Amino acid sequence: MKLQQVNFAIVASICAFILIGVVGIIAPAFHYLPAINAYTFSLTPWVTLFNTPEFVSSITLTLVSGLAATFISLMLAFAAVAAFHQSWILRFFQKSLAPILAVPHAAIAIGLLFLLSPSGWLIRLFTTFERPPNWITVQDPYTLSLILALVIKETPYLIFVILACLPQIKANESLNIGRSMGYHSAAIWQKILLPAIYPLIRLPIFIVLAFSLTVVDLALIIGPNTPSTFAVTVFRWFKDADLNERFVASSGAVFLMILVFLTFLLWECTYRLLSHFAKKFRTQGVRHPTLSKLYPWVGSLYFLLLFFVSLAGIILFIWSFAKRWRFPDIFPSRWSLANIERNGDLLLDLSGNTLFVAIVSTLLALAISIVVLEVKRINTLNTTFFDRLIYLPILLPQVGFLFGIQIFFIRIGFSGHLPAVITLHLFYVLPYVYLTLHGAYLAYNQNYFIQACALTQKPIRSFFQIKLAMLKAPIFSAFAIGFSVSIAQYLPTLVAGNGLISTLTTEAVTLASSGERKIVSLLALMQSIFPLIVFIFAIWLPKVWTPIRIHLKTRLSKPFPPTLSTKK
Repeated sequence: MKLQQVNFAIVASICAFILIGVVGIIAPAFHYLPAINAYTFSLTPWVTLFNTPEFVSSITLTLVSGLAATFISLMLAFAAVAAFHQSWILRFFQKSLAPILAVPHAAIAIGLLFLLSPSGWLIRLFTTFERPPNWITVQDPYTLSLILALVIKETPYLIFVILACLPQIKANESLNIGRSMGYHSAAIWQKILLPAIYPLIRLPIFIVLAFSLTVVDLALIIGPNTPSTFAVTVFRWFKDADLNERFVASSGAVFLMILVFLTFLLWECTYRLLSHFAKKFRTQGVRHPTLSKLYPWVGSLYFLLLFFVSLAGIILFIWSFAKRWRFPDIFPSRWSLANIERNGDLLLDLSGNTLFVAIVSTLLALAISIVVLEVKRINTLNTTFFDRLIYLPILLPQVGFLFGIQIFFIRIGFSGHLPAVITLHLFYVLPYVYLTLHGAYLAYNQNYFIQACALTQKPIRSFFQIKLAMLKAPIFSAFAIGFSVSIAQYLPTLVAGNGLISTLTTEAVTLASSGERKIVSLLALMQSIFPLIVFIFAIWLPKVWTPIRIHLKTRLSKPFPPTLSTKK
């Protein structure tokens, strides 16, 4: 009963949080904001929004970059899995997923910025220019660099979710049956497996699409500037010193929410239309489709993404320890640790804030997820609503929703404190932790726990020592994913901290366009190292946890050797 009450409080808190954020952004969109004495409802913010010179161009850039990045990522992910299924190449791809998913997208964007810029490493490696060419290779007006950054970050995630779906649709059995009937593997994937996979990954695709349409920090670093994507434009209106800009910013944020859900509808309608016209192709009995030879070529493009990610990480490392690096030298002429020594205090402060917020918010998310899943195990009906509710934080555009929360935080005096930052991080970490832990927790064989309770008569002790101990692998994985999500948060930290609390991410994004490549690279490198370390421990610790625990228990249970008493 107590668990159900806690579960009800959790669901109610999330609902209240979402309601406050949505109402806090819708009301100013209609010129109602008591904080600056605006009590009259009006459509003036909407008229101003639609008359803004960059409105149409920003919306166009947003739709082009978001839809193109999502479509390309989906095609690359599907082609990589289909072309290299049951081969060492796909196993190699699987091993590369965790490091890429662990690295925050801001760090990847900064690495790409230093890699692709006219004075970047690619120009130095593959050309003989004496001076940087006058090329627009990053922050281009066609969003090509932004699309590349989004594809690099999203393709591994889609490969991960596709691989997770294969056992559910019995892909191996379908391939064996299809091959025995003379069908090429590509035909089986196109006719049978893809239609079966898509409904299972529809929500992850929408998550990727929402992220592509509303991302701010990635677009600030490597996206176009004049005009910028619509999310960045709205973000700049919110940060304007003139508080009256809040009204048009709020109307822009509401419009962005509507745009995201209209894009979902457009995507789904397009899929259903294509699926309808593809029925004839799937029933024609063609055993060797004409596009079968394209699968390995398209899937092999994932190697290109790994190439970019590897070079981006190397360039961050080089710039962090470079003292003098003139164009067109391939490597620095002088190396130094002065960059670390000069910024040591700053790095310690930023790392301390980053780690504290990430660890606390992830542990809270783990505790909440375990409570909700335990209640769901007992009564499925009580948590069906929660399973649907938990996706809203990921689907709602941060740039609008968070500034509605900021008004509430400022009003109650909560803004600018670490608990406020942890609260907002928890709001975005919880969905990923819950979804990661969901399958393994509910699949746990409850008989082990029941037997332990019967033997010890201590349910709480058995829960921690038996059930959670047996679930240590998914728990560590969920912690690693939640930790990396927290490290990557830019807008939640900026909004809740109110500029008073900085992390490695906020400082790196702020300085990314400053030209200070050494300090920016160092911040991005530090930002990447912490999640990678946690992922390594999440993989290693479950393998050695039980032997270490048994060894320590054995050592501690041995009586201490008697001490020699001194003679009186």
